[in-house]
Formats: sequence, structure tokens, C-alpha cells
Amino acid sequence: MKKQIYRRGQQKVCYADCQYLGVRIRDCLFTTDEVIAHERLAELKLLVRKGEYQKWKRKFNDCAIEWLESLDTRSQSNIRYESIYRVHLLPYFGSKRVVDIVNYDNRNGKNMVQAYFEKKVDLPESSLKKHARVLRWIMKLGDSSFELPAIVYRNKGFYQTKFMTQNELDAVIGYLDDQHQAIALLMAYTGFSLGDAVNIKWSVIDLKNRMIRIVRGKTQVKVSMPVCDALYDLLRYRFRVRNIHDNRVFNVGKQGFQKGWKRAVGKSDMNWKPRPTDLRHFFASYLLNNGEDHLVVANLMGHSSVNMLRKRYGHYGDDRLKKAMKLFDTNSTKLPQQDVN
Repeated sequence: MKKQIYRRGQQKVCYADCQYLGVRIRDCLFTTDEVIAHERLAELKLLVRKGEYQKWKRKFNDCAIEWLESLDTRSQSNIRYESIYRVHLLPYFGSKRVVDIVNYDNRNGKNMVQAYFEKKVDLPESSLKKHARVLRWIMKLGDSSFELPAIVYRNKGFYQTKFMTQNELDAVIGYLDDQHQAIALLMAYTGFSLGDAVNIKWSVIDLKNRMIRIVRGKTQVKVSMPVCDALYDLLRYRFRVRNIHDNRVFNVGKQGFQKGWKRAVGKSDMNWKPRPTDLRHFFASYLLNNGEDHLVVANLMGHSSVNMLRKRYGHYGDDRLKKAMKLFDTNSTKLPQQDVN
């Protein structure tokens, strides 16, 4: 009987090289143990009998193309899934074969899927579950028996309990340089994310009609944002001193702003450490606390419903809550006065 398993390299790793049911099997078996090698060869032969061997050898990005073609990009959730694939999964798995992704590395006893989720362990649980969902959909197109490993959700998610006040915003902005001040105010008065703010172009700003119309980078949702007076003055000044050959409003990146923000927060006398994303939270909280309609705020934030708004930004200050309770002071049932003597 012709030999089916061969050893290669200095480490004598086992490779399969044989013909089975008319299909040539040539693959690394990712082990130096001959017993395990024969078990894995048997698994490959089973794939041949099921007609799935060639699919199993497909590359990750080939499976992803098939998945993308079936995706309804009109759905907001699917837009988010596509973003996860392009930003996170594609750079990591790229042109790797399905077989290489699922097989274990002898050096650490893990496969690429396990290594990926260990690398991303600090992401919030809700985000990590979306990553797992997309990865499973794509991998199933190359290996119908693929199942996700057990995933550790170390970060249970961040839920906002404290929001910046106007005085706190002013305190931090006072320690920022001119360009960082402009970015911070843009975020505070539009609710834009840091990525959307630093990458904004003059082509999406209509100063004449005082409107900004952008497509949010994270969700690809179109947002139409009216420009308030303070922001209008800021943008009009930057427009006058702009480089006419550069469409960018700012020439600073996310990391540069984050460093400047952290330094400014440290110099202020605040008793907590707001992050750049708290500027977006300030926008939503400020409007809600001043009685603006939830649907309007959700629309300005780029949310498709008010559910996320209530979950992440639906925080009211004591003054707003007391104002609500004053309604009972004007028309409420009162008990007869009791003699306390």
C-alpha cells in the first residue's frame, strides 16, 4: 500500500499526500504525532466523501465574498456586520485557508479563531458577539461543521452613568490647543464620533444653509446636522484660513486628539476622567435634559430607533427630574392635615 503520510522539515511535521475517491489530498496535518496524523487524514477523507473537501480548502476572503453577495445592505445591522468584516476580520484572517484557520498550532495548542478572540477580549461583550456571528456565517461557507470555540467575555460592556456638564466641558476645552478645541466643540455640538470629526471634509459642510450632511463611518447612516451659532462661527473662521488645496477641515488624527484631550483632562480639576466619546454623550444628554424629543435626538445621533438612545444616553440630571416631579405640586391628592401635637 502506497504511503499516505510524509514528514517534512526539521520538526518532522506530518503531511498528507494521497489519492482518495479520485481526489488528490495534499495538506499539512499540523502534528508530529503519527497517530493524530492518521486521525486527521481520516477526517479529510470524510470531507471528500461528503463532497466538502474543496470548500474546506477555500480561502477566508473567498468565502467572505460569497457571504457579502447574499447580504442585504439596506439593513442597518447588516451594514454593521459588513463593517466588522472589513475592519476586523479581513485584516486578521485575510487570504488564509479555512483549513489553516481551524487547525491547531502545535506550538500553543490553539487555532486562529481562538487566538483572534483572545486578542479582542477587551471589546464589549455585545461587540464580541457580533464578531462571532459574522465569523461563523463566513466560516460555515467553507466548513459546514464549523463551530465557534468557547469565548470569554471579560468586558461586560460600558454603560454611561455620568455625563459632562457645560461647566466641565468649558474647563477641559480651556486646556486644549486651537485645533483640538475646534474638534471638541464640533463633537459636543453635533454628537459626531471622534473618527467622524477628525475626518470631516469641507465638501459636506454647507455654511450658507448652516447644515452638515455626512455618512457616519461606523454605521454608514446618513445624518443631516444643523449648525448652531457657536459652531457656525468656529467653522466660518476655519474656512477663511483654510488651505484651498486641502478638503480637510482638520489636519490632526485621532491619536493626536486623544493625547491632547487626556492632557487637558489631567490639568482640569474634574473629579472624574471623561473620554473623547463623552463629548458625543454630552450632546445627547444636553438635548434630552432640555426637553428635546427623543425621536429628534435619535435622528441627529444617527440611531434608527430610540432604544439605543435610552440605553446609552438616557441620563437626566437632578434638576430635570425635579422639574418633572413639580407637576404633582400643582394638582395632586393631599391627605387632611394631621395634628402633630
